[in-house]
Amino acid sequence: MKSLVCTSFGTSSSMVIEERPKTLPRPGYTLIKMHAATINQLSGQIRRSLFNKAKAPLVLSNDGAGTVEDSDLFQPGTRVAIYGGGQLGVTEDGLQQEYVSVKDSHVFELPDTISLDEGAALPINYVTAYQALTRVGRIEAGQMVLISGVAGAVGHALIQLAPLCSGN
Repeated sequence: MKSLVCTSFGTSSSMVIEERPKTLPRPGYTLIKMHAATINQLSGQIRRSLFNKAKAPLVLSNDGAGTVEDSDLFQPGTRVAIYGGGQLGVTEDGLQQEYVSVKDSHVFELPDTISLDEGAALPINYVTAYQALTRVGRIEAGQMVLISGVAGAVGHALIQLAPLCSGN
């Protein structure tokens, strides 16, 4: 399978397409044929060597979407989005490859109303917003939420999620 590999970090980072063995199915993981992977600020920071936990060579991208090839949790052909958290594309190979094996807890089924392209872009903004509201802000039913900086993608996600999380 083809993988886009960052072979060195820094101001002169280098990336190459490598042929690698196809990932094998394993318990607790979902094997996914990738459709799209995000390129976001985190990947840029890693390429510039601004994130000290990442080590080259590394396949970047920690959010994306694709279709299930093999899983104990999902039927083959299920369209899914992937949220890589702090591992995929950071401390372990990420999603810029044809096939990936992802922990089941980092995969969620996409509804028919969301395309694979849209699904690839959802996790980074909506999971970040959800965690900001629930884990960091710990909002409760009936509370009001002030959102500053709503012009960006996370801000838009906060506007949509805050009423759901606070019950307003």
